[in-house]
Amino acid sequence: MSVLDAPTAHAHHAAQPHHVAADADPWITATVRPAGSFGRADAGRLRALLDALSACASIVVLDLRSARLRSRRAAEAVDEAAVLLEARGGCLLCVHADDETRAHLAGAGPHAVLLDGDAEPATAPARR
Repeated sequence: MSVLDAPTAHAHHAAQPHHVAADADPWITATVRPAGSFGRADAGRLRALLDALSACASIVVLDLRSARLRSRRAAEAVDEAAVLLEARGGCLLCVHADDETRAHLAGAGPHAVLLDGDAEPATAPARR
């Protein structure tokens, strides 16, 4: 038996059944981390990606730490995807947006959820 044929601890855990409630609806969370500056000319690419994700994901997390939305058209692509997700019971979360991006998103519509500061959507706030 070679190293490639040897069973791994990961393979053992993968075979273990996960305990999921029978009545629980499955969901898909997609995290997207665009990079660069997205203006009017780039809105189509952003729209195509978010349209595809909003058709099948339950939650889309748009991590804008390395990106800037420079136009209302780019922000409208985000808001329109949020509308599609809401219609299916989902949500589009925008995290790590700079002030300019936040302003464009707020002007585009109320559907995308903007988290303040460096908040992480999967982290609960610390109790005092």
